[in-house]
Amino acid sequence: MTGKIYKTAQGKTIDFGAIMLQNESERAVGNMNVNARGDKIDSQGNPIVTRNQQMSKHYQNQTNTAAAPVSSGTRAQKEAEEAAQKLLDEQKIEQARAERAAKRAALLNGIPVEPGADPLTGLAAALANAQQPTKDEE
Repeated sequence: MTGKIYKTAQGKTIDFGAIMLQNESERAVGNMNVNARGDKIDSQGNPIVTRNQQMSKHYQNQTNTAAAPVSSGTRAQKEAEEAAQKLLDEQKIEQARAERAAKRAALLNGIPVEPGADPLTGLAAALANAQQPTKDEE
């Protein structure tokens, strides 16, 4: 039993599933050169490529998206990611401030700063320049 049994208005039963199975090797109407199953056929009606082979090739050509991160789209998750990013940004800012404070302290105490370091600007640079002796004073 195929499950595609219908009754007509006159009370006759028609088994469309059986009719489909009987005629699945017949040429389908249209210009696609396939039979009723979906196999590609030649001009004599012989299958060239079966539907199963076509589908196997199609599935092999698909890209695997399982490795990519899946976005759930939940608001809580987005907020958690934003909070984590904000925390990282704040840590980077604090680290940069600590490095600049160490450079200022080194310049104010007369300790030479490694070459390539960012020069201080503003009040810290003015104080550092004022405390370093010039060539005339030496």
